[in-house]
Amino acid sequence: MRRTRRLVETAALVGMIGVGLASASTAALGAGGDATQEDSQKPLILHKQGSFFVGGQTASTGPNSDITIDQMYVQFQVPEGAGKHLPVVMLHGCCLSGKTWETTPDGRMGWEEYFVRRHRPAYIPDQVSRARSGFDSTTISRVKAGALPPSALPNVFQASHQISWTLFRFGPTFGTVFSDEQFPVNAADELYKQMIPDLNALLPAVNPTWTNLAALAKQLGGAVLMGHSESGFFPEQAALIDPAGIRGVITIETAFCVTNLTPQQLAVFRNVPVLVVFGDHLADVPAFASLWTASFDTCNQFVQQVNAAGGDAQMLSLPAVGVFGNSHMMMQDKNNLEVADLILKWIDEHVGGR
Repeated sequence: MRRTRRLVETAALVGMIGVGLASASTAALGAGGDATQEDSQKPLILHKQGSFFVGGQTASTGPNSDITIDQMYVQFQVPEGAGKHLPVVMLHGCCLSGKTWETTPDGRMGWEEYFVRRHRPAYIPDQVSRARSGFDSTTISRVKAGALPPSALPNVFQASHQISWTLFRFGPTFGTVFSDEQFPVNAADELYKQMIPDLNALLPAVNPTWTNLAALAKQLGGAVLMGHSESGFFPEQAALIDPAGIRGVITIETAFCVTNLTPQQLAVFRNVPVLVVFGDHLADVPAFASLWTASFDTCNQFVQQVNAAGGDAQMLSLPAVGVFGNSHMMMQDKNNLEVADLILKWIDEHVGGR
């Protein structure tokens, strides 16, 4: 209870939640949110679906050995009746892929399908160097051939079951569960199957995913970009590169928000609404309490800075609006549609449509 009161007081002090978001969990369905988990059994009517790549450049690994690198794979579904709704781009976090947004580990409707059933075109990329976007193996091959020393090998990170359980806040220690935990822990093994090697250490300082996200938003004629965890701040980074097609950005539980932006950079967000979302139990996992509480605090600072610069930014702490028990993987939690409704309501009220 002390932790919940602290989050509520912090959100109230920052003043970024507002009555609209506080009532969204009960009002969103009345605002057009007529899709439920039971609707996953009904036909899903699409205008079109498919996939494509964004970005990419040619690199040479030797004579007559050109390869394409830094391309970003995107799958999409556009529903019938999308009308004037903006596309929503959903980007996964560390050690994961676009699978994050699909069917949940326990077989329920994920956010991709739910947003489509709410008439929103959904675009799901795989980060550059991950899954179907592939990675540039040149450095690894050169080390094997003896052209580079072993020290040139990149760090490849893959999250263990134990790290995933505690970092994602399923419980205070591995195998224990919070009493109000929303993640379907009985299906944790299915989440572990989604965890894949993270090869972002192979990427240049300006992550090509940022540039590709900005290009994708422009290609779509305007879009809302949503990032999670490792990619939580990627939508903002894309806006700083080229905001032309970015109509709004949503950050879900990034490890940190950048707070040292210049006045010129902050000016970008005068025209790009920002939503930052955090779940529950931030201070209740001893191994990661400092990480999550610091992240929450720095993101609050970012929100304040954007608003002080004339922008429209909001911090949505789920416990502060009466939604409890959400993990880091809130898009897969048992109440994932309730959380999605809060985000959809924010899009309608702060971003709008085409």
